[in-house]
Amino acid sequence: MVSLALCAAAGVASAAAAGNGADSLSDADKTCLQCHAQEGFKKDLANGEALSLHVQGEAFAGSVHKAIGCAGCHGDVDLKNHPGATSNIRSVRQYSVERADTCRQCHEDAFKQHEGSLHATRLRQGSPVAPVCTGCHGSHSVSPKTAYETCVSCHAAALGAHQKWLPNATLHHEVVSCAACHAPTVLRMIDLRLYDGVAKRWVSEQEGQAQFEKLARSIDADGNGLDPRELRNLLKEVNRDAAAPPKTLRGRVELRTGVEAHQLSDKAQALKACDNCHRDGAEPFQNITVSITGPDGRPIRYRAQKEVLTSVLSVDSLREFYAIGGTRSRFLDILFVLTLLAGIGVPIGHMTVRWLSRRYLGKGSGQSATHDSPDRNR
Repeated sequence: MVSLALCAAAGVASAAAAGNGADSLSDADKTCLQCHAQEGFKKDLANGEALSLHVQGEAFAGSVHKAIGCAGCHGDVDLKNHPGATSNIRSVRQYSVERADTCRQCHEDAFKQHEGSLHATRLRQGSPVAPVCTGCHGSHSVSPKTAYETCVSCHAAALGAHQKWLPNATLHHEVVSCAACHAPTVLRMIDLRLYDGVAKRWVSEQEGQAQFEKLARSIDADGNGLDPRELRNLLKEVNRDAAAPPKTLRGRVELRTGVEAHQLSDKAQALKACDNCHRDGAEPFQNITVSITGPDGRPIRYRAQKEVLTSVLSVDSLREFYAIGGTRSRFLDILFVLTLLAGIGVPIGHMTVRWLSRRYLGKGSGQSATHDSPDRNR
C-alpha cells in the first residue's frame, strides 16, 4: 500500500517555490524583470499619483501565474515600442479597475459568480474602496490563501463584530469559511483536512510526490467514497511512521466549489441561525471530503461518505472535530440513554429492594413476636 511518508508539514511547497526563485522564470520574463525588478520603479501620473511598476521576481516565481508568464496577462505589450503612450492612465484606481478585465480572459466563471455580489455592486456604484480582483488576490504574487486570510486583510474588525453576538466566535472564524455564511445561496460541505498537531499547521504534500489521492483510491476499493472503516485505515496509513508527528483530521465548513466564494451578499442577508449547521441532517454535513494541502497551497480533496461523521468507527479518527447537532452519533445517543437509565435505575432499584425488605421482613418479625409472647408469660 502506498505510504504518505513523503508528506511534509505545510510550507514545504512554498519554500520549494521560493528556492527556485527568479532564476526559474523564462527568458522572456527575465527580460521584463531587467526593468520591472528595480526597486521603486514607477510611473508618475498627471494627477500626482505614482503607479508602481515594480515586480518582485521571487514572488512572481512562486505565484500561480508563473506558468503563463508575463505575456499571459500582458499580451498587448509590444516590446518594440514599449512602454508606448501612457497618458490615458488617469489614476491608480482607474488603472486597477480597467485591468481587472484581463482576469476575465481565463476566469470567466468567477466573473459570473461575482457580478451579483456585494463587492461588484459597490464597484458599479463607484465606491473607491470596493475591491477588484487584485484587491483580494494580489497582482504579481497571486497564491492560494484561505478565505479568512483574504477577508481579514480588509475586514480586520470582523472578529470583534462577531464576538458581540456569535457564541464562541473565535472558533467559528477558525473552522468556518467566511463565504459559508456570507454567500448564503451557495452549497456548503465539510472538509476534513490533515493537520500536524505538533507543528500546529496543515499537512502539505511535496511537489512531484502526488501520494495522497493515490493512497485514498487504493483504500477506497469500491470507489464510492471513504466509509468510516476506510477513513480509519487512511489515517492509520498516514501515521504509519511512528517516529513522525501524529497527523489528525480537523473539520472545516467550506464551499463545495471555491469559485462560489465570489457570491458575497450584504451582511444583512448572511446566515445567522445556528440550525443552519447545528442540527441533524444540516446541509453542510451531507457532502464530505478528506483533504491535504497541495504543493501550490490549494487543497487536494477526496470524497468521503457522510456516515463518517456519525459512525462509532470514526470516534478516534475525528476526535478533533465535533459540531453540536451536526455530528451526533446515534449509537452514542443510545449508549448515553442506556447509561442514564442505568444510573437512575440502579439507585431506584436498590431503594425499592431495601424498602420491600424492610416492609416484609419487618412484618414477619412482628408476627413471630406475637406468636412467641404467650410462652414467655407462662
